Amino acid sequence: MTGFVAVSRLQLRVLRRDPAFLVVMFGMPLAIMPLMKETIALSLVASGFPDANGAEQLVPGQTVLFGFMVAGSAAFALFREHGWRTWDRLRASPASPRQILAGFGAPWVLIHVLFQLVMLGSGALFFDLRLNGGSPVALVLTVVAFAACVVAIVILAAATFRTVNQLQALVNLGALVFGGLGGALVPVEQLPGWAETIAPVSPQYWAMDAFRSVFLERGGVDDVLGPCAILLAIALVASALASIRFRADETKEFFA
Repeated sequence: MTGFVAVSRLQLRVLRRDPAFLVVMFGMPLAIMPLMKETIALSLVASGFPDANGAEQLVPGQTVLFGFMVAGSAAFALFREHGWRTWDRLRASPASPRQILAGFGAPWVLIHVLFQLVMLGSGALFFDLRLNGGSPVALVLTVVAFAACVVAIVILAAATFRTVNQLQALVNLGALVFGGLGGALVPVEQLPGWAETIAPVSPQYWAMDAFRSVFLERGGVDDVLGPCAILLAIALVASALASIRFRADETKEFFA
């Protein structure tokens, strides 16, 4: 446990000294949202929500879309240690390989939760996002489950991939392709038929399903338990596979 805490503190200390990436990640979706709100409102009306103002889809959608990029930072942080040539020092610490892996992932789950709360809070403040009778507890459950899921996926990628270019490709694919497939850009029912059929393979689909229940369908805890259970199951499986695959003595290639 001591090793896990030490690695976690190291990640937070590095981030505190250079927070520029998070500033950009927090700022980009907020800059995009005003450009899309009216279009998304029309999209929701066409999907059978005549009273929607667009924020109910727009804010969670951008949160889910950029959320995968934020989660990717956990994996990039692990590769960065190799690039800085400090990995061997980390290996020489009392932390076990599993503690090292958990130490890279756990702080980013907390950061990811914070990211989502800032996005949703900004949506309420600037874009008229309202719960409209939805359960705040259900919303919190969704936020935590999605954060755990995407961070676990990128930690598995960090344990599996050898080069940072491979990791970058996954983060971009996960954000744009699986985000779009999961309904982060437009409601799933407005996707092509083939895309709507395979959409549930995307973790973002289940996050958007839960967000939709809360913001558009006045859903309670019971309504998000299914999607959240799937997100947490993905997190558990990905974490277990990462623990099995991770080799502390394996060399990773960071940016040249």
